[in-house]
Formats: sequence, C-alpha cells, structure tokens
Amino acid sequence: MKQHIVILCGPDMTGKTQISKALAKVLGIPYFKASTERDTYLHNKDKFIMDLRYADPRLADFLAQTNYSVVMDRAWPCEFAYSKVFKRQTDVRALREADDRMSIMGAKVVVCRRTSYEGIVDDIDPELKEAQLKKLDEAYADFQRWTKCKTLTLFVDDENLSREVNDIVEWLKLF
Repeated sequence: MKQHIVILCGPDMTGKTQISKALAKVLGIPYFKASTERDTYLHNKDKFIMDLRYADPRLADFLAQTNYSVVMDRAWPCEFAYSKVFKRQTDVRALREADDRMSIMGAKVVVCRRTSYEGIVDDIDPELKEAQLKKLDEAYADFQRWTKCKTLTLFVDDENLSREVNDIVEWLKLF
C-alpha cells in the first residue's frame, strides 16, 4: 500500500484540527497531533526548537522504516512560520533537514488559509488577532515557496468541511 503523509498547517483558527480528523477518517489512516502542543505554546515555547531537533528526526525515521501513513495536524511548517512571525529562535538547519526528509518520503503539505482574518481571535491566545494572523498567513506563503514538499493552498473561509476534505482528496489523487 502506498504511504500517505499529509501535514495540515496554517494560521490559527483555520480549522486544521477538524479538517485533519475528517481527512484521516476518509483516507482510513491515523490522525496525529502532539498532545503537548497547547501546553508548550502557553508555557514553554523553547520546547518547539527541541522537538524540531530531536523529535522530528525520530518521527521521520519511524515513518520511513514502517511505511505508515498519517495525517498530521501541524509539524515543521509551523515552526518555520511561528518562529519567523514571533521572532523566536529556531534552527534553520534542522528545519531544512526535516523538510528534506519528509520531501523524500513524498509528504504533502496542506496550508489552510483565509482570505480575511477580520474579527478572528485565537481560542487559546486571545492576544493573537487579525494583524498577527495575517503575518502568519504570509509566513506560510513563504514556507510554500521554501519547501521541497508538494503543497496545496486550501482556502477555508466558507468553513465547508466536506468541500475542504474533498478538495484535499482530489489533490492527493494527482500524485
């Protein structure tokens, strides 16, 4: 069976989790989101760089050796965007390594975006509002130009889960 590695990323409040879970169900493959992500964001942002350096290479090895498929809710593309927007220290070499390894395995990245972030406020961090969400959106567009992985821009303004999942499934058929 062909391995599918699909990563959903994008600014907060674009429906990544809901879309990821629905996509995993349709594809019949596991859904993965780091259970520590929320706590790390709120209390230990330095941990993101450690995950990038140590956890991401192990995950890539695991996926390469097992040929397992997975839909991931966030991954290294988020470190690329968030470190850039929030001027957080990152490891560019580790970002490139993660991208190279996932690209070699044929990972596909779906970038969830909105055409407008007006009135959108993050549910975890209420300080994260329109201006910062726009900057994150721009950083994800930069990621799409930087990555070696195939990417899809998925606009989610209509919040139509079935259309969103169908668009991704149809795009994946191209590969």
